Amino acid sequence: MKKKLSAEQLRVCLMLLISFICMMTFAAVQPFGDGPDEINRFKLVEYIYNHGTLPVGNDPEVLIDGYGGSYAFQPMLTYIIDGYLLRALRVLAPSLEIRVFISRLVNVFIGLLTAIYAKKLSDLLFENKKTAWAFTLAVVFLPQNLFIHTYVNTDSMGLLSIAVILYALMKGLKDDFSRNSCITLAVGIILCALSYYNCYGIVVCAMVFVIAYFYKKFRSENIVDSSIPTYDCKTMLKKSIFISTIVLAGIVWWFIRNAVLYGGDFLAMEARALCASQTCTEAFNPLTRDTYQKLGIPLKEMVFGTDYFTLVWKSFIAMFGPMLIPTHHYIYMAFRDVFFVAVVGLLIPMKTSVLTWAKASQKWLTHFIMVLAIVIPVILALSYSYGYDFQPQGRYYLPMVVPFMYFLVMGVEKIIGLLELIICRISKTSENQNKFATLTSAFLYHLLYAFLVASLLYGTFISMLGYYKTNELSLF
Repeated sequence: MKKKLSAEQLRVCLMLLISFICMMTFAAVQPFGDGPDEINRFKLVEYIYNHGTLPVGNDPEVLIDGYGGSYAFQPMLTYIIDGYLLRALRVLAPSLEIRVFISRLVNVFIGLLTAIYAKKLSDLLFENKKTAWAFTLAVVFLPQNLFIHTYVNTDSMGLLSIAVILYALMKGLKDDFSRNSCITLAVGIILCALSYYNCYGIVVCAMVFVIAYFYKKFRSENIVDSSIPTYDCKTMLKKSIFISTIVLAGIVWWFIRNAVLYGGDFLAMEARALCASQTCTEAFNPLTRDTYQKLGIPLKEMVFGTDYFTLVWKSFIAMFGPMLIPTHHYIYMAFRDVFFVAVVGLLIPMKTSVLTWAKASQKWLTHFIMVLAIVIPVILALSYSYGYDFQPQGRYYLPMVVPFMYFLVMGVEKIIGLLELIICRISKTSENQNKFATLTSAFLYHLLYAFLVASLLYGTFISMLGYYKTNELSLF
């Protein structure tokens, strides 16, 4: 007799189904190249498909017209998967449209994995199931975050790696970094290292977290009871070496390849800049191009004196295609209001359901790492736009979406908790206290769920689909 799915499992399946339908709609409808720089990214996939080898950064077949350089200097795990998958299907002679669609399907699959790990992470972070679901849906159903999994890029894999790494850290916090937690962490770091430089900040966060965890554990056990064997540095080194060995086995080939090809430049960043300056048009030359930094314009003026903040804000929420397809004005306003309420909530001195199983010091360590995981992508995105190339795009800030939603949902939980407390205080009977407070809490959480689902569905089927239908554009 088959075992029936639980209510929680059905909810997970429904979330994945909605995500899959929306991602497939984007993948099947948006024209080739409408995703940010998809044409130049797909050049790497086509090169692997045609030649069966990885391209060198300055190969003419993969150079970016105008800007110069290519994406072949950067980690390209997703493109490698795409390229060799298509090469395996070469006997079927798939058309360009089919090749693009299959490559997009790889990212759709990555998006589903990201959703799964977001849910697994939420169950570790929040004891309150309603809050855990609010966090999951806020991450997974953020329209721009889902859109990133629907065209050819490496950003998608980078966002998966962040969810995996944070899940491994929380799991390690709970099971004292068991073998499985260490392996999961190592896999997450490998995915990050081979996908997207903008996500590398999470690796720094993971290193800080692991070192701080073992140091605090050693101090606590050594001070509380000297008769207990100390959790000395040997244990930390043993587990760190175990993680590092797996990571190096997975990534060292790429960086050795870079060092050999580009004269020791294992990150290939200098090689890319040099190639770009030699192959770009004069207007895009990175050595002579005007930037806000070169012009002596303050960073604050760039952020608030131009359309930078507005475009970043809107494209962090939802701005599809080549930054030309916004969602409804009221959706932006609703997200703004939710963010404001969450910030207010964070200032309220109330307990939450966050990491109720962890020690106080472990909670503060988690908070610190989440803040650091927000700050690093912000600094990287601002630095890039200010000193290299003005790019007011929310996708550069998406590496912070998981920790950002962590704090947002925590603030929302405090606000709802405060309302429950107020209702209990003004209710006249014990029965009214429990019933009405519970109903109010459930209503507010489900209102948030409904808003997140509606925002995604509106963005997919009204904003995006409506735009391409009106302009008679599509992939096929």
